[in-house]
Amino acid sequence: MTAQYGVSTLTSQRIVMGPGKVYTGTSKANGCLGATMGGNILEINRVFRDIRPDGALGKVKGFRYLENAEYSLTVKLMELTEDIIYYALAGSSLAAHVISGGDIGQQTQGNVYIGEVQLDLEIKGTTATTEANLVSIVLKNVLVEGPFTINAPEGGPATVELKFTAHYDASALTTEPFSITFTPVA
Repeated sequence: MTAQYGVSTLTSQRIVMGPGKVYTGTSKANGCLGATMGGNILEINRVFRDIRPDGALGKVKGFRYLENAEYSLTVKLMELTEDIIYYALAGSSLAAHVISGGDIGQQTQGNVYIGEVQLDLEIKGTTATTEANLVSIVLKNVLVEGPFTINAPEGGPATVELKFTAHYDASALTTEPFSITFTPVA
């Protein structure tokens, strides 16, 4: 029997290369977080409720409903700025180059949620005008959750890991807080 592969003549034109570039907000000019080291990880975890009527021996088409969904983007940055620490410590305040603690419930310095975080990935080798050469993934209403960690190894550059977690908007609870856009070759 011959081995089977998913390789086609277009495979080499559809490979995503590199860690991508991460932005916050809608302004690419000002919102780039900086250089990453160790890549970026996007996770979309959707859990479906499995309703089994009497007599069903397994999962039944049409009887599955979205029960829970979580969306996150983990970024490992090799640059350290005030903004990065400010994002990492949701609810904190930043004044005169000093970051101090706070509570996300108080929101004394405006809205602590970041409107959106975007990861742009380039698809290498794209030549056909019908094929995409850029994939943009946007998470909305994000907080940085998890521990704030600076990994400073003895023999190499330090990295700061941020895990952006998307949140549903209270006014649109059925709209998932993410989008994935494929931009064709111009």
